[in-house]
Amino acid sequence: VRPPRRQAVRCRPPPLSRRTAAFPGKRPLVESGASGKRRSSDQSDGAGGVAGVAMTEDGAPQLVDYFVVAGLTNASKPLEEGTPKLARPLEPIADVAIIIRSEGEEVPQGFTCIETTLTGHSADLNCGLLTTSRMFLCYRRGREKLPLIDLGVLCEGKDRLKAGCNIIETTPYSRAAHISGGGTSLQQRTFITYRRASECQAHSTLAVTDICIIMPSKGEAPPHTFCKVDKNLNTGMWGPGIYLCYKKSMAKGTALAYEAGLISRYPDTDSESFALPHTVPVFCLPMGATIESWPADSKYQLPVFSTFVLTAGSGEKVYGAAIQFYESYDRDKLSDKQRLSLGLLSVIDRRPILTKSVQTKRSICVLSHWPFFDVFQKFLTFVYRYSISGPHVLPIEKHISNFLHNVPFPSPQRPRILVQLSPYDNLLLCQPVSSPLLLR
Repeated sequence: VRPPRRQAVRCRPPPLSRRTAAFPGKRPLVESGASGKRRSSDQSDGAGGVAGVAMTEDGAPQLVDYFVVAGLTNASKPLEEGTPKLARPLEPIADVAIIIRSEGEEVPQGFTCIETTLTGHSADLNCGLLTTSRMFLCYRRGREKLPLIDLGVLCEGKDRLKAGCNIIETTPYSRAAHISGGGTSLQQRTFITYRRASECQAHSTLAVTDICIIMPSKGEAPPHTFCKVDKNLNTGMWGPGIYLCYKKSMAKGTALAYEAGLISRYPDTDSESFALPHTVPVFCLPMGATIESWPADSKYQLPVFSTFVLTAGSGEKVYGAAIQFYESYDRDKLSDKQRLSLGLLSVIDRRPILTKSVQTKRSICVLSHWPFFDVFQKFLTFVYRYSISGPHVLPIEKHISNFLHNVPFPSPQRPRILVQLSPYDNLLLCQPVSSPLLLR
């Protein structure tokens, strides 16, 4: 006789007639301008402040201890003031060109010529060929054109041009730009190719932000985070191998970074088990709360999920799960100096530039003594989608309060908890599996 199967306990969203703990503040959770208390530094140990695990009224562990909204506040200071200054992101590379110095060609205006390799050797692309033609690669940074997202090397007769790629066939002075220029008629011709981002790609797409030339026979290797095009530019019988390397980074627009602050929290007061650490907003937005100017037709940005762990002096851990997202920011709140920095005002006549939108980065986060990261990701994603859609019958605060207070912790008697967030969204909580690794 088989023992009866245990069924998952089903938790439904609270009905309208049922009263739940109210979220502090009358404004919607993700609405800008919401505020919440912050615990002073003398009340928290700064390393998580963990003193124990919060328990519910029936003695079971509490699933989630805090819900936090982090982002730009009135008290936020620029990251350059009082903190290590972040490196300003390089503008993406918008154009590449080849010039022939032996023909008297000069570097085009706005371009930078790669004269040497990493260790100071000549970066002549025709090095080693039986020719007096000295060719160099140049590049130009800018945002007025779509950035380059890939570079390559094409050997004529051997390789097929990839879809979306273009060949540098001529120099800016209309001379042939194949690498083996000046050689014999039987010399294999080699071209440098590039691929440009499309109009429909996201605003924060990966783009080429740096280029270099290396000679492995001279002991040179690609710099950290650089991609090496694994095709030798030197197709001759003499001379060292020459390789093209490039770096890809986020092609973000102009941004201002500020210290992330606490916008709102629930519950509003610290629990007896442990106080809300004042460093949580920094973990939610480690690169700061930014204000960015985007092209008006930029593609919608999806939220980014991340996790972190806070450790107390006693060794107890608190697990954090957060998602970062962008939302519109009122440009009327910006000063003229900020608008100039973001490219929202013309430099000469101070006219507003309306072809750009202003966005700010925020984060929502939950803190727990239990690493249910998959469950927390689904819940935070639901809260985010709920906040940008609507109108809804239930306010968003009821869903948050219900998740913190009314969702039971899995136990041997009820090892699976099915949480019904909405008619279309649910998540499953399962009892933690015993592990030889210490989780808390």
